[in-house]
Amino acid sequence: MAENRGLFTSDKMQAYLAEEPAMETQQLADHIWTVSDGQVRTLFLAGDSGVIAFDTFGTPGRARAFRAAIEAAVPGKPINHLIYTHDHLDHAGFAADLAPNAEIIADEMCANVIRLREAEGQLVPTRTLSGHHHELEIDGVSFQLINPGPTHGTGNLSTYFPDARILFSSDTILTNAKYGLMPDYHIANFVKFMRELAVLDFDTFVPGRYGIGDKSAFTKGCDYIEAIQIASQEAFVEMVPIWVMDAMQGYVGEKLRSQFGDLDGYDQHIGLTSIRIVHHYLMGGWGLEDTPTPDYLLADEL
Repeated sequence: MAENRGLFTSDKMQAYLAEEPAMETQQLADHIWTVSDGQVRTLFLAGDSGVIAFDTFGTPGRARAFRAAIEAAVPGKPINHLIYTHDHLDHAGFAADLAPNAEIIADEMCANVIRLREAEGQLVPTRTLSGHHHELEIDGVSFQLINPGPTHGTGNLSTYFPDARILFSSDTILTNAKYGLMPDYHIANFVKFMRELAVLDFDTFVPGRYGIGDKSAFTKGCDYIEAIQIASQEAFVEMVPIWVMDAMQGYVGEKLRSQFGDLDGYDQHIGLTSIRIVHHYLMGGWGLEDTPTPDYLLADEL
């Protein structure tokens, strides 16, 4: 059987797309579970009659493994609702394989990108949300969806559970230093919008990748990215060749080691992260997302 391929074009990708890895599932609170394939992490909720899933993972096989993990934790309940946190295929690319009949909810800007992209297996949202803050009750479960502004991807929605004191924010802040090249991170506004979420009353922070943390881990993640922004600017003053990996890794890595060197993945990733961030200052960003007034972004343009 040919797998949905997203935007891949090579037939050699079929084995990668079909693999169904083991999933680790953990219940965080009444009705709330998190699940991870060892790298990507997401949530699902048990409603009165069905399941509300967040994202799909990044291949058809992983979408099926996600569905199996849901069925094991919440037997007998179909996935009736699916929420896209943002538009990227490695998180929300394969609803056709996870829950083809579910109502799909997304921010309107995210929905516009998905509609125009036409990636195989990524279904277009059937319900769109406009604005910053939404209080939802779906199938007996209450939570808040928050679009803090341009952070990562398009129309990235964070999820807040006030009663359980849980914040889920996919592909934004991590509990470690394992940021790579950071494509489509909107650096000008990223930390400012993330810090606005820190005023929420939460104890547990669930990122879109790797391990779970607490509020202090979330705050340290914000501090980390902000510190790289400052150190990257200082690299210009010190005439560091900002396009050279070893040079940026050495300069920024040593400058921030005393404060952040304990973060998992620091030595392996600080060079890539600083290379991405320093080029914001060189080139200006990736579009309207990196301007002082990002409200103009996409919504009325597509």
